[in-house]
Amino acid sequence: MTGRDQQKQRTRKALIDAYFKVLRDGGESPTVAQVAEAAGISVATAYRYFPNPKSLRADASVSVTRDLPSFEEVLADAGDDPAVRIELLIRTIGRWQFEDEPIWRGVLQATLERWFAQWEKGGEMVPVRSTARFDGVSLALRPLEDELPPQEFLRVVHAVMLVCGVEALVATRDAAGLEAEEAIDTMVWAGQALIHSARTNR
Repeated sequence: MTGRDQQKQRTRKALIDAYFKVLRDGGESPTVAQVAEAAGISVATAYRYFPNPKSLRADASVSVTRDLPSFEEVLADAGDDPAVRIELLIRTIGRWQFEDEPIWRGVLQATLERWFAQWEKGGEMVPVRSTARFDGVSLALRPLEDELPPQEFLRVVHAVMLVCGVEALVATRDAAGLEAEEAIDTMVWAGQALIHSARTNR
């Protein structure tokens, strides 16, 4: 990588870091100009990297999801009880996301924008989200693979995915009006209830 390429990467990272800072400081849907000011970079330069707020949100959402906790590390000492394992996973991810709630709402906004951009163009729709949640829940529930047929195991993984993550954050906060820890408790209860149902309704 040339020195110029390295400088471009540093500038892009500085703008994304500044975007996160503006959000954490209470800024809603920061403009490119606001982010440039926070980064100490000229507005003209910022617009060369991000021509509009949508492009900035898209890159920022990809950046923050790269920093997800290692599911293997989170579950390393959790034992073989799937109810215990899913509680640990949901609490870890929930607290991590609630610490940066505005940023994760921005991730959801960017995801929806990417979906609508594809829909407006027509043609084949491709996934706009990573497999991180599926991978994490599958790992947490792995002990159930010995108890359930493959299709039932997959169904409970998909069901638990509905009660954790950023969409569950928004639902418990906005629709249910819960505080962060209450929201996480509810997510854990729902995840464990789904596991219990899968085990008792075989």
